[in-house]
Amino acid sequence: MGDILTDKIPLPHEAGVYAFWWIADRAELLAADRQIVLKGPGGNDVSVHYEEWWPEELKFPCLYVGKTTNIRKRFSQHIMRNTKPDGRLHMAHSNFFKVLPYNSSCQLRFGIEHIFPKEEGVLKTIKRAVGFSYTTDFPNNAIAERFFMEDRLVGTWRPWFNVDSER
Repeated sequence: MGDILTDKIPLPHEAGVYAFWWIADRAELLAADRQIVLKGPGGNDVSVHYEEWWPEELKFPCLYVGKTTNIRKRFSQHIMRNTKPDGRLHMAHSNFFKVLPYNSSCQLRFGIEHIFPKEEGVLKTIKRAVGFSYTTDFPNNAIAERFFMEDRLVGTWRPWFNVDSER
């Protein structure tokens, strides 16, 4: 894959399931601010602490799993490289509260900005430390199979940025 900060990324315009991975030093990730406070049922605060809960067989910790009708477009929505490329989209909250996201499509960038609240060059961190994988191989009953694969991978790989509160 090319430089995510400057190059046109050679990803397909096809439907699929994808994952973002922490490929840098695991200790750096585990030293991050791993708490987030979400709004739960009845508007009550729910504190979540991101644990080292990934399966041992994973070489890299999984950060986010998703499904999409267009891999290239969805990748770009997560990174948002043309929006404040040298800064942050989301201001850090001093008490770990989840701030209002820039949009509902940038879960990866939001998550990285949340766990590294002092990091200004967030895209540089993503370029250095985050990997991406995907599959578009769904020959039969594709919509249902993408749904089930995403659900199964979230349940198995336990990605931090897929955690949301119950409503």
